Amino acid sequence: MPQRESLPGREECLTMARSCLSASLRKTERLVTRHYDSYLADAGVTAVQLPLLAIIAAAEEPTFRLLAEQLELDRSTLSRNLSLLQRDGLLEIGPSSGPKPGRLSLTRKGRNALSRGHRRWKEAHRALIDSLAEKDVSGGLGFLKKLRQRTRAQE
Repeated sequence: MPQRESLPGREECLTMARSCLSASLRKTERLVTRHYDSYLADAGVTAVQLPLLAIIAAAEEPTFRLLAEQLELDRSTLSRNLSLLQRDGLLEIGPSSGPKPGRLSLTRKGRNALSRGHRRWKEAHRALIDSLAEKDVSGGLGFLKKLRQRTRAQE
């Protein structure tokens, strides 16, 4: 009969909950996303959708691969997000050419949403940035970049 593993004790559970980078990042992400979403609601986009629109608009040739790499998204999550943008009339996905998905392009509605969203994003961003010291912002962004690099290296 296989031996059961014992449950961690109360203190071990509390330590894990307090020190887990993943849990802390998720909690922070939810709060920050709600902050940005509250500003972006008037623009008709969310904090998840706006970066997608921005990358598509900025890329010379926006591709699924480019978006997946820049946003660190798996293909199924990316496809789901792009389908929602397409459903809402913000994005056109052209016909596929063989194994490659079709060309991505913003519709007029998508470009308008990006323009409105950008204005609202600047307000949301400024509200957060102004509440933090500059060294905390640059240090936090640096830490997150290093964490992504180290995590990628361990995959």
